[in-house]
Amino acid sequence: MKSFILSIPNGLLSIIMIVVVMFFTFTSSVNHLRDLFPHAEQFGHMVLYFVTAVVILFDYAKARLPHHTKLNQEIAVAAMSSVLALLMEIALMFRTAGHDDFQSSNVFAATLGAFLGWLFYHYWLLHPIRHYLYHSIQHHWRYQHRRKKKK
Repeated sequence: MKSFILSIPNGLLSIIMIVVVMFFTFTSSVNHLRDLFPHAEQFGHMVLYFVTAVVILFDYAKARLPHHTKLNQEIAVAAMSSVLALLMEIALMFRTAGHDDFQSSNVFAATLGAFLGWLFYHYWLLHPIRHYLYHSIQHHWRYQHRRKKKK
């Protein structure tokens, strides 16, 4: 499993996640979500962008191996999920006839989800993922050029 994760090209998981967000944004009908419980649409946004932030942060950390990620860069990468939510909401405003108004509550829920995704990644996933992948990185062919050669 480790070699499979390491063999995935850097950035591919982020691109796939952005495509998934665009798919759910432009193809799903939210009318049936509103009937489930109050604020179900906002909860869906929060969960979607939570997962988006975690996947993009994981992809970024995998690209930085064997080095540690920096806190300010992690926050900037998680903020990209919020910017993606803002762009998707603006695109929906112009694309869909039934989505006339800009729904700031959806953007706020997505920003909250991205922030919670960053917290989850930074405080619960960062070190276990590094520990899981770091020891196999020393033998993986894609990272041989990053190791220092002993003289």
